[in-house]
Amino acid sequence: MDDRHRAFLEEAKHAAERIRVWIQAGVPITIFAHNDADALSAAGILSGALHREEARFRCKSIHRIEEFLALFGEGYLNSDGVIFTDLGSGYVSELSKKLGDREVVILDHHEPSGDAPRGWVHVNPHLHGIDGATELSASGVAYFVSKALNVDNVKYAPIAVVGALGDLQDKNTVRRLHGMNEAIVRDAVENNLLVTHEDLVLYGRTFRPIHISLASTTSPFIPGLSGREEACYNFVVSLGITVKNDDQWRTLSELTEDEKKRLFSGIVEYLVSHKLPAEIANELIGTAYDLVGEEGWIYLRDAREFATLLNSCGKTGRAYLGISVAMGERGEILEEASKVLEEYRASLARNMDYVSRPGVIETLNHAVVLKGGGVIDERQISSVASILSSSGMIPRDKPLIAVSDAGHYVKVSARANRDLVSRGLNLGSILAELAAQHGGRGGGHNVAAGAEIPSDRLLRFLADFDRCVGEVLKNGGRADKS
Repeated sequence: MDDRHRAFLEEAKHAAERIRVWIQAGVPITIFAHNDADALSAAGILSGALHREEARFRCKSIHRIEEFLALFGEGYLNSDGVIFTDLGSGYVSELSKKLGDREVVILDHHEPSGDAPRGWVHVNPHLHGIDGATELSASGVAYFVSKALNVDNVKYAPIAVVGALGDLQDKNTVRRLHGMNEAIVRDAVENNLLVTHEDLVLYGRTFRPIHISLASTTSPFIPGLSGREEACYNFVVSLGITVKNDDQWRTLSELTEDEKKRLFSGIVEYLVSHKLPAEIANELIGTAYDLVGEEGWIYLRDAREFATLLNSCGKTGRAYLGISVAMGERGEILEEASKVLEEYRASLARNMDYVSRPGVIETLNHAVVLKGGGVIDERQISSVASILSSSGMIPRDKPLIAVSDAGHYVKVSARANRDLVSRGLNLGSILAELAAQHGGRGGGHNVAAGAEIPSDRLLRFLADFDRCVGEVLKNGGRADKS
């Protein structure tokens, strides 16, 4: 552990002490979380930790910061202590104007914008030189704070792993978590909560039939196979892999090492034959994270599948289900969340079919635009952007910017690969600056960011985005301010 990590953990302890004071004084606490898998993991961890301490609390997931500002205007918070998780860092100035001298704790991993007011506790890896896009997610921040509050909250280490995977923090040179995430994985493994091993990281490895597991995998997205069960069945059979033992479907976990190698090689050949980058297949090999306490035949055994379930709840307006599952609820809550997941998968499949239509994807000089219009739900445009960016359908020398109609404003979600980031591209900074110029809000990470802008500013915004990306890549990370 180096000085950066020690400083971060000290700040996590500071946040835990603030929360402890609230609990001891009987102050009601309100948690505001974003609505993706990482946010719901963080909210579940914090809710579970507060429940353990018998605190008075409530938790609310919000899609846009305006939802919080509207609630605040209605006197929603009264005298509550406020915790923001997976949001807040990018809106410090705006929030401070509303919340003033109220006691606030921010637990986030997005790049901060502005200094927090005196008296606020702001826990963010970026503030200590730790990359919040790749080394620690919001659920990881929430985990370290909760563990500082009560060491028994180590039980939530697997949920922090789920959140990091949901935020695609395993997308580096190999599909494995690193940085401070590794410390969380160690906590989980040492406490017999998680087991890890190298494998093909297909969804439903332990309980889905092989062809359905392949069809269900969208990270990476393989055009012609992902979302298409019949095509995947024919593909697997063509490789000489037996899909059934008697009347029982075989799962990926039941394949021999030779069969797994055959499946991987077959995917590489498929990609090459369809003029797609063969390196996409490398994203199918990585570390599998299995939750020890979950049955092998449900969605929660595989941490990546768990993350998808949480994401489906948040992106369909049923975040309460995801938060409850992350806290540890099962039974009817899990059954309902599982139904939401299947509906969500079907919706994503329809969205990806739409994406393949002519004219939906437009290539500009320096960027690629996905025009979601009113077809792709604004709550799901970020998920579609992530899937599409891993598909090989987007040129590697251009970032993707996806847009979806949302009434009087447009939801924007941008994605870039590590090569572009190494050349100086920072989508979070670009969207924050351009969105403000066009009367909206934006921010995020260097590789993934989002914004909201007025609908009547979209065309100009896209033109400015394309120009700015070109300038940054040409100048090695600097946009031309002239």
